[in-house]
Amino acid sequence: MNISIPYGTFAIAMVSLLLIACSPSESKQTNTTALSVPADTTKEYMDAPDFTLNTMSGDPFTLSDHEGKVVVINIWATWCAPCRKEIPDFMKMQREMRDQGVLFLGVSIDEEGWDAVRPYAQKMDINYPVVVDDGSVFDGYGPFRLIPTSYIINKRGQVEYVAPGMMTERKLKPILEKLANR
Repeated sequence: MNISIPYGTFAIAMVSLLLIACSPSESKQTNTTALSVPADTTKEYMDAPDFTLNTMSGDPFTLSDHEGKVVVINIWATWCAPCRKEIPDFMKMQREMRDQGVLFLGVSIDEEGWDAVRPYAQKMDINYPVVVDDGSVFDGYGPFRLIPTSYIINKRGQVEYVAPGMMTERKLKPILEKLANR
């Protein structure tokens, strides 16, 4: 069976796909199935793999130190347009939801490390911790099929949501409010 797709439709679909998500380098891609599950207190969730990485200021960030908070681990890179586009929403939610026990963490997978991340984070004035992955997050949470990808950790330190692709405040805030109020 031959299916004919008009070129214009195909082109729009391809451009839309590029705007939605960026693919990391080939070495970090595999066939993984993204999990997106609703908040449900009766379900058992996987414990979030712990890691310690240094923030831009050189202070260590250890995930397990933040148990009792809702943590959004956002996997991103400076070269990824959708990643850059979601950061302002994350900064806004960090300001608004900090007192409710919500914490965002940006985990960059830039191969250039701090040389690429530091100037970008300073220019954007990112108001939440940013770290550069040394393989620790990749080993625990990866391989990443696409970026951005966000892992939402509940107050018990469990991965409750995995959100592949760009997240907007409209999509993410209701989930965070639900988890913060549990």
